[in-house]
Amino acid sequence: MMRDYMKALCYRFETTSRRAEYLDRKIKRTYRQLTRLLNEPERKLLLKMADLEDALREEACLNSFISGYRLAQGIQQELLADQPPYNFENEDEQRACELARRER
Repeated sequence: MMRDYMKALCYRFETTSRRAEYLDRKIKRTYRQLTRLLNEPERKLLLKMADLEDALREEACLNSFISGYRLAQGIQQELLADQPPYNFENEDEQRACELARRER
């Protein structure tokens, strides 16, 4: 359910760069050239590969959006909290100390 919500948000706020549009056109042109050169079994295999590539690209895009959303949400919570701002060095030091304690 949450993943569907994040997917809807991603589609709503997604922006495509000119470079991405250019690459998409180039991929489609290359795909058409390849399909002309291949027999039917090879074309089916190429189509399956293209579909899998699209699914992988969509999954990566959604994961990137979710990561950015979580980051923004964390920043917002930090700004609204009455706590000192997040400090990576302190957290890194705490992790190192915890790891050292576990190893002892």
